[in-house]
Amino acid sequence: MATESEEKLMSALKNIFPDISAEKKDSALEGHANLSRFKELAEKEQILAAVESILDDNVDGDSSHIDLNKIAALAGRIGIDEGSPIGKIRLSVPWKKA
Repeated sequence: MATESEEKLMSALKNIFPDISAEKKDSALEGHANLSRFKELAEKEQILAAVESILDDNVDGDSSHIDLNKIAALAGRIGIDEGSPIGKIRLSVPWKKA
């Protein structure tokens, strides 16, 4: 995040998490948000099963993470980041493997 606009990143996050509250910690933004819009978008884009599978694969204790594409988030879409040179948004959530 050090090389990008915090406002642009927050704008991207608000497209997916309208009620997000976040603050800068070290070189990251950490916050809390309702995941209902995220789930709604994942269902609409027919990737909810893929998102859940990635979260199941990344479980660490009682949480998990998924990397989201920043450009997709700026457009209000969910894109799973697979090594984009632009970078990613790492979403960490409470998660128990199904």
